[in-house]
Amino acid sequence: MSDATPKRATNDADGASQILVPEGTFTMGSDRETVQALWNEMGWDQGWFDRQVGGKHWIGELHEHEVEISAFWMYEEPVTIGQYYAFMVDTGREAPVDHDVHGPWNSAWRDGAPVPGSDRLPVSSVSWDDACAYCAWAGGRLPTEAEWEYAARGPEGFVFPWGNAWIEDICRCANEIAGRHFTDNDEWKEWLNGGGSRNEDGSYDKSCWLSEHIAQLEGPRPARDYPSDLSWCGVSGMAGLVREWCNGWYDPNYYPESPSKNPQGPENPPKHPCRAMRGGAWLCAAYQCRGAQRLFYSPDTRNTNDHGIRCVIDV
Repeated sequence: MSDATPKRATNDADGASQILVPEGTFTMGSDRETVQALWNEMGWDQGWFDRQVGGKHWIGELHEHEVEISAFWMYEEPVTIGQYYAFMVDTGREAPVDHDVHGPWNSAWRDGAPVPGSDRLPVSSVSWDDACAYCAWAGGRLPTEAEWEYAARGPEGFVFPWGNAWIEDICRCANEIAGRHFTDNDEWKEWLNGGGSRNEDGSYDKSCWLSEHIAQLEGPRPARDYPSDLSWCGVSGMAGLVREWCNGWYDPNYYPESPSKNPQGPENPPKHPCRAMRGGAWLCAAYQCRGAQRLFYSPDTRNTNDHGIRCVIDV
């Protein structure tokens, strides 16, 4: 984090604390050599690297380019369930999910309202339209991919929000929940899909792991529980907790043609229209918590509790 004290303000619409992200320039994206060096340093499996770097999430990331960003306000923490419920009450919008309909992935919502004790958790299982509607109600908007990455990595281009070295238990992610350092993708997937237990048909048996970990109250946690998951400008929870919707379409080929100042993302939807998403989440292994990682979801995706909302407001 920068030595300068972050400039804060409170959004009157929902009481959220906002951080002023100053204007600046940074290198957006990654290059293969830098990622390989990180892989070696972390002791991650080389086969995992070869599969991942050639995979769909990496193709769009591996193009470094200089980007200039104007100043903006960003929520210090992800939008909480309590804030989202106030928006629902004020606008008549329905709850995004319900435990009795959608199962234990969504146990923070029952009968159209949050369960007691969940107010401070990051809201999740919201669609892109839900996220846009909330931000508009609060007087803001979703961040661009460039704004999000700049707030996470800063002028020095840190690998993780807090710096270039991974620190165990610093954020709410799979490593912290499982109490182990995942070095192989298969190892992480086995943990994620039921600890390796399989059904007779070969599929993963998720029942034991679900009952133990996946309930919303054991997935995301309040951002303030992880005070060191803090970026250079003072924004919290960008490596763990929940992934966050961004404003633009996701196009893996966008970086080479991106404007150098305040890029907004593709003007038109790609062949398979998905919206961009950024950040790590409670179910992510360490490599997925990097600030440069690009993600995407169908904009109508709701029934999964690993993605949420962080608003920005123009200066």
